[in-house]
Amino acid sequence: MAVKEKVIDGIRFSVAPFRSTEGLRLKAFLAGKLGPAIGQFLGVLKDGIPEKGFANIKLDGGVLSKSIEKLMGVLGEDDFEALIRRMFRNVTAYMKLNGETKTFFFTDDAFETSMDIVFEGRLFSVYPVMLLVLEANYPDFLSKAAPLIGERIKKIASSAKDEHPSASGLSRSETSEN
Repeated sequence: MAVKEKVIDGIRFSVAPFRSTEGLRLKAFLAGKLGPAIGQFLGVLKDGIPEKGFANIKLDGGVLSKSIEKLMGVLGEDDFEALIRRMFRNVTAYMKLNGETKTFFFTDDAFETSMDIVFEGRLFSVYPVMLLVLEANYPDFLSKAAPLIGERIKKIASSAKDEHPSASGLSRSETSEN
């Protein structure tokens, strides 16, 4: 599998695929513990799961907040942080600071510093990066799951909109770099 790159909130993220054993372990964890929450999490995509990747994701703010609530209901804050650490292990961020492009790694020894700098003032950008990690590591899962859960996602999205009529509908338009 190839390294995936994407610009999110003006920061270029690069995701190297997991080693096969880690990818299998994480896939089993995600499917077993977080299956329903991940279905709802994928429901943040206003137009469903894109067939050709996540280059121009349009997020639905109401559904995003509901999916985060569901994830947090399954995982406590420490477990959620551990999941982010695990998923971001192969993520590199390139961003401008003081006129210079800086590189940030999310390895165990640099995780907190990188998170604090890269996501300062843009905490919700964590979620599109999580989607990029899933796309980089499980393109077969996402492409095969799209037809199976597409209708379910539409139902989740419409019910979340009904429950949150005042939701602003967070919308992002990011570009993909290859």
